Amino acid sequence: MKSRGLPRAQSRGFTLLEVLLVLIVLTAVLVPLLQVLSTGLLASDEVKNTNTAAILAQKKIEELKDTAFASISSEAKTAIASYPAYSRQVIVNTPQTDLKDIQVIVFWRPGTGVETSVSIETLISNF
Repeated sequence: MKSRGLPRAQSRGFTLLEVLLVLIVLTAVLVPLLQVLSTGLLASDEVKNTNTAAILAQKKIEELKDTAFASISSEAKTAIASYPAYSRQVIVNTPQTDLKDIQVIVFWRPGTGVETSVSIETLISNF
């Protein structure tokens, strides 16, 4: 009696076991790779937020440098108009006459929900 299919030596396909082994190997490689990519995206987002906060703090420092010395004063923590996710606080101390120590702190809440901040400090004199 003749068999209907091709002899085993001439068949051209993969067995179910071979396909399953390839799927297991691909899964073992792709899952850690995807975890690394997602961690990289989160880190990228954190850097973007920190950079934005630093720029907002520096802008406020520059604004205060253009303000009359006598008018430079502390500001309570308030939201930044064009950046609703960020708020800013200005702390001004006078360590000696004709010198002001200015600290600008910018706050935001990243995806973790924990408030994070960036602080920039400078001195401005009345000379």
